[in-house]
Amino acid sequence: MSRHYELTEPAPRVHRIDSMLGGRLLSLYLVRGDREALLFDTGVRGTITDSLLPALAEVGVEPAAVRTVLVSHCDVDHFGGIEDVRAHLPSARLLAHERDRPIVEDIESFLASRGRGFAKEYGLDESAETIAWMREVGGAGRLDGVVEDGDALDLGGVTVRVHHVPGHTEGHIAVGVHDGSVLIVGDAVLGESVDLADGTPAFPPTYRYVDDYRRTIAQLATMEPALLLTAHYPTMGSRQASLFLDRSRSYTTELEQIVVDELGRREGASLDDLLEAVNPLAGSWPQEGTEGALAYPVIGHLEDLESRGIVRRSGVPGDYRWALA
Repeated sequence: MSRHYELTEPAPRVHRIDSMLGGRLLSLYLVRGDREALLFDTGVRGTITDSLLPALAEVGVEPAAVRTVLVSHCDVDHFGGIEDVRAHLPSARLLAHERDRPIVEDIESFLASRGRGFAKEYGLDESAETIAWMREVGGAGRLDGVVEDGDALDLGGVTVRVHHVPGHTEGHIAVGVHDGSVLIVGDAVLGESVDLADGTPAFPPTYRYVDDYRRTIAQLATMEPALLLTAHYPTMGSRQASLFLDRSRSYTTELEQIVVDELGRREGASLDDLLEAVNPLAGSWPQEGTEGALAYPVIGHLEDLESRGIVRRSGVPGDYRWALA
């Protein structure tokens, strides 16, 4: 049987378990203490059985020793393995941030507020194929509780500290290990593109709440991690991490200016028109099929610019028009 994962140990007692999702890396993290282990993220339905369980056997950790599972945020490739956790990690407490909890616990809530979250307000929906895929891989389920910014989880000889890092979602969390020198951040920062495993851009960085996202980038930068561990990018040392955070911050300024420039060229632009115009200017990912991902940061910037009095909207929900104020 072929192996479904790659296992590395980027730092002592921190194991990275990589699998593939549509050509992209999908990374879970196992932190081992003397008394128990912690899992950061669950992947999609099947990631636990195909990748995590054999990785646990490889490093000599019993499934029952995994007593805490943190769900970083409310996207299906991060909470989709909750049902599998319940079935295969019998001692695990499943925890997430309160702001993302309702979406993580129910697939219909996820679809309404995240997976298809732009349909009602902005008239932009996912394809039937994508919706079916989200239902297929999204094993949502009940959590056992929540974590908050600053919580410290003692695993025995290793302490994991929780950080609230919103922007991609409202309740995104990251964790620091080894006194914060190792940061596991999931999708909290996304560079200039979300990439395939070979580094080729796949689609735009899907941050959603611009002001929060910028604050998160600044917060992580001040922590100066020796290692930055993400869900979809290779392991980064201190220099790479600093450059990645700088690029993530700079990209928000660049995309904001592209949106403003395009609004200056047209009066009363629809969201569809704006996404079509911005997409080829915003990055080098394929143009076909990526406007849905681009909607996350573009809508985020439109809302942020509107709150600052730079942009105004007219029309009705589902059919807004956008212009410079």
